[in-house]
Amino acid sequence: MTRIIVLFLTCLALSGIAEEPASGWQTDSPAAREMTGLNTRLTKAYENEDVALLRTLLAPDHIHNNVFGSVMNRDTFLHDIESGILKFESYQTPELSWMISGDMAVATGLIEAVAVRDGKTVPAKRFRFTRIFVRREGKWQVLLFQNTMAGK
Repeated sequence: MTRIIVLFLTCLALSGIAEEPASGWQTDSPAAREMTGLNTRLTKAYENEDVALLRTLLAPDHIHNNVFGSVMNRDTFLHDIESGILKFESYQTPELSWMISGDMAVATGLIEAVAVRDGKTVPAKRFRFTRIFVRREGKWQVLLFQNTMAGK
């Protein structure tokens, strides 16, 4: 997966088509503000365990690589939430940057969350993450998610 991200970023750099090529990662461009709004809807859907909304925000071919090294497709991930295997008490992204080009956007930053999996509190509350969004038929969806535990 890291290879895909590196390939995407390399292609972006070589193509010169990023919206802000001089600054690279964006936090306050019009496109970044639009995507941040979408990210806010996504994080609220996680926090509220809104599976119906998450089903629309996650691409049908979504891959979720969780902090424990498990790879889940959209349906498996959503089943975990729906069945109560995975519960979110809180979920926020206080740090967020974007690399946006055409119909693909990469988000990276920090997640602060309290979650319970299989009845046990997830041992970390801070996570570094990468999300890849794709726009299909005019609609942005999360194609890929990857995270890792971060220090306090």
